[in-house]
Amino acid sequence: MFWRCAQVSPLTGGQRDTQPPKLIQAVPLNASVNFKGRIIQLEFDEFVQVKDISNQLVVTPQPKDMPLVEARGKKITIKFEEDLLPNTTYRLFFGNAIADMHESNVLSNYDYVFSTGSVIDSLFITGTILNAFNLKPEKDVTVGLYDGTESDSVVFKKKPMYFTKTSEGGTYKISYLPKASFKAFAFTDKNKNLMYDGDEELIAFNGSPVTTAIDTVINLKTFKEVSSKSFIKKIQSPYYGVAYVVYNKEQINEVMTFNADQNNDISTVNKLNDTCFIFYRNIFDTLKVLIKHPGGPITDTINVIIATKDKFEKMKTEHKHVLVLNFKPSDGNGMDYFATPSLAFSNWMDEQSFDVSKMIFQYKTDSLIKTPLQLTKDNLYTFSIGNKLIQNTNYDILLKKGAFKTVMGIESDSMKISFKTTEQSDYAVLNLKLLLPKKENYIVQLMGDKENIVSENYIEMSLTTSAEQHIKIKNLRPGNYFVKVIEDKNQNKKWDTGSILNEKQPELIYFNAQPIKLMADWDSETEWKID
Repeated sequence: MFWRCAQVSPLTGGQRDTQPPKLIQAVPLNASVNFKGRIIQLEFDEFVQVKDISNQLVVTPQPKDMPLVEARGKKITIKFEEDLLPNTTYRLFFGNAIADMHESNVLSNYDYVFSTGSVIDSLFITGTILNAFNLKPEKDVTVGLYDGTESDSVVFKKKPMYFTKTSEGGTYKISYLPKASFKAFAFTDKNKNLMYDGDEELIAFNGSPVTTAIDTVINLKTFKEVSSKSFIKKIQSPYYGVAYVVYNKEQINEVMTFNADQNNDISTVNKLNDTCFIFYRNIFDTLKVLIKHPGGPITDTINVIIATKDKFEKMKTEHKHVLVLNFKPSDGNGMDYFATPSLAFSNWMDEQSFDVSKMIFQYKTDSLIKTPLQLTKDNLYTFSIGNKLIQNTNYDILLKKGAFKTVMGIESDSMKISFKTTEQSDYAVLNLKLLLPKKENYIVQLMGDKENIVSENYIEMSLTTSAEQHIKIKNLRPGNYFVKVIEDKNQNKKWDTGSILNEKQPELIYFNAQPIKLMADWDSETEWKID
């Protein structure tokens, strides 16, 4: 007989469970007909839980109240709080709600279907949802079906009868539909209330009702409506001398008025479509502005808290009031030899205080040449440089301290700006041949690989105009480019979005996804038949 002590070691518990729970039985059976009750039970081979049921569970057609779902032990019970519609096929899609208790292994995309009538409806609608402006697939967008007799405002007021979410590629499928007439909408349901909440969400609609049949396809394009109301989203004064007002939409005709004692010390610049910059001087504590619109009442009265006079003087003394200068255009790849460079300051500049003796514009060819800097005022803070540029040449702009001053006497620091100009052989030429589908007016945009607009041309077509149009675009940097064509029906030379209540679809956009590769010092030709 031999004996020894056992070796002490932790219990491993065996291999980790990686399998999702398996359904053993459903009561009533999946795909049952003539269902008369309100309770469904699902039994699994292990203990289960339900997670995020309010977001994961989709019931179609949508009941007034969502059913109560409870997991207990190895069973899940679904209890409807209302009588179900007669002769109707119901679908319960659980998404990723069902998981085992211990390892949270998910039973993905479990479907349970039953009918309160004698047959299971088997029709379906499929399609793809794209963004109307860039034609990219829209993922995780709600696609809803409504009774075909409803008005277009139904998407604001009611939840859809049937709905689903789009996939990563923008595709969707709504199954188990009866033969009926439906209106289709797609929207980005940000607050998850299954209703469209206006211009903060994207929307798409199919217009005329569609009757389900075999292989029914509805493709939609989402757009953002222009808000009927104009309001201020943000007001801020990041540093003394400048404030900006950001609106919820493009502002073309805004009128700003100020207190009588401030009018000489405030000026505005529309820097962006939805943003107005306010430049001010000799005003402290509070900046008071009234914003009006032509033909309308006062829309906003704003008070912007700004620095006190003592605080401003202290900032000047401690050199905490920073005056930023940006040199444009400058992208690190050399200055276009045909460009007009500019100096863009971060504040209201006093052009009467410019000291030309402290500004030097110099370049080197056979020898170093120094000339005065030629400036032209563009607006309160930007000045164009009028000195003519030479191809393939190194330039320096030397600014001594105090060369520029703001209207409040803040001096610019000394600075050296260096750049080199390009030459003509650095660029490509694109000869674009377009075969247009209709006799409409078109906006033709050439876009870079970062979706930036590099060139824009406008084509006006009459009944006698040829569908074949040629555009030559010069001075293009080497790289990949894409062509975007906008059908400009209202001839306002810009893309217009849609409107649900006006039954207006966004203007059509055609996008050539095939990249056009351009090389330096080459002429390229591209033909595109648009359909």
